Amino acid sequence: MLKKLLTCFIISSFFVFQADAQNEKPTNTCSTTECHGNLVSQDVIHPAARKKCDNCHQANGQTHPQKDVKGFTLSQEVPNLCYKCHDENNTMANVHMPVKNGKCLDCHTPHSSPESYLLKKYPEGELCLSCHNKLESAQKQHKHEPVVKGECVKCHDPHQSDNNRMLVETSPNLCLKCHNVQAEQMKKPNVHPPFQNNCLNCHAQHSSTEEKLLNLTTKNLCFYCHTDMQKKVEQATTVHGALNDKLSCLNCHNPHASDQKMFLVNNTKDLCLSCHNKTITVGNRHINNIEQTLKKSKSIHGAIDKNGCTGCHDPHATNTHSLLNKEFPVGNYANGNKENFALCFTCHKSDLIEKQTSTVTGFRNGDKNLHFIHLNGEKGRSCTICHNPHGAPNDKLINDSSPFGSWDMPLKFVKSDKGGSCAPGCHTERKYERTTTTMTK
Repeated sequence: MLKKLLTCFIISSFFVFQADAQNEKPTNTCSTTECHGNLVSQDVIHPAARKKCDNCHQANGQTHPQKDVKGFTLSQEVPNLCYKCHDENNTMANVHMPVKNGKCLDCHTPHSSPESYLLKKYPEGELCLSCHNKLESAQKQHKHEPVVKGECVKCHDPHQSDNNRMLVETSPNLCLKCHNVQAEQMKKPNVHPPFQNNCLNCHAQHSSTEEKLLNLTTKNLCFYCHTDMQKKVEQATTVHGALNDKLSCLNCHNPHASDQKMFLVNNTKDLCLSCHNKTITVGNRHINNIEQTLKKSKSIHGAIDKNGCTGCHDPHATNTHSLLNKEFPVGNYANGNKENFALCFTCHKSDLIEKQTSTVTGFRNGDKNLHFIHLNGEKGRSCTICHNPHGAPNDKLINDSSPFGSWDMPLKFVKSDKGGSCAPGCHTERKYERTTTTMTK
């Protein structure tokens, strides 16, 4: 029992000794309550002031203490006195002005302080604002988190740096120390050059009128470099609605990096369907739910599988309707000129609408091309009367029905081995039969 008590006493004494050592008070005679005790009364005490005041002070021959007479002076002038213990902080390309002028005591107290590093104010941002009180770049609505918290030293060295603006490191490496998501994006195969070069190309370092600390609104920021796209959009008659909402370009593009080309946030088809998965109304026009159309379709336009939606549509702006890359008729009626169907002939042969053929199409009666019959005449029909340009429930993108004014007109198309028949609302049932089976698509 005695042995256990003795062991407990020794352990307790050890921890009491440790605690006393951590809160050790200065033992020199200068810091007694009657004399200079107030100089070292704060939580953080300068090590040089903890034991011996003559680390920094020396007697000057005057009797001490006596009223209004200083018996001690500094053994050296600041900053040389500080550099007796501390490394010199004026050796790099850029030196903070107080350091350059030897004004260590502008920021630090020499004896004790309630704050780390013997700072006169804390957080350090308050101390910085003692001089940098007219920093307009930090006064805007949306502020960088370190600015809000007064953590200036997260980005700036308070003494010296080889980087401009006293930065502890250059961008983007400096920014990526905190922005972990963007650090991972930097590893992707396609990295946006402004991001790779310097985050400040797009973002303000302290504060901004824009969210995400952007230097300009999203669209204007992108146009600042992409002037060709700005010109195209400004001169176009049809502009993609995604460009004009708040996110603008960021609806489709990642501003930092992507696994996709052109910094797309997803592959082209899935990206487009992330919005076109519902009916979209623009003025008096209704854009059908394309995703639903494709899911219900037996046949899907090959251009979608090959090139995605951009095979036919420009994702930004055009001088054609529906953001089409080339001319295609509006509505149900069309003149059969090839120029009117330039979009189709990007992929299809233009002789698809020649008057006679025995090879180009299976939609013929003998060698009479029924495409020509439908597209020409007093009321030539557009391709979309029979075909859906995205997907349809029948082969060859043939619809079950087609909108015709307020009427959903049934086509009643029936395919046969050598031809087929249809009985739409525009004429009675008619059949066609090929006299030869030689044809190409």
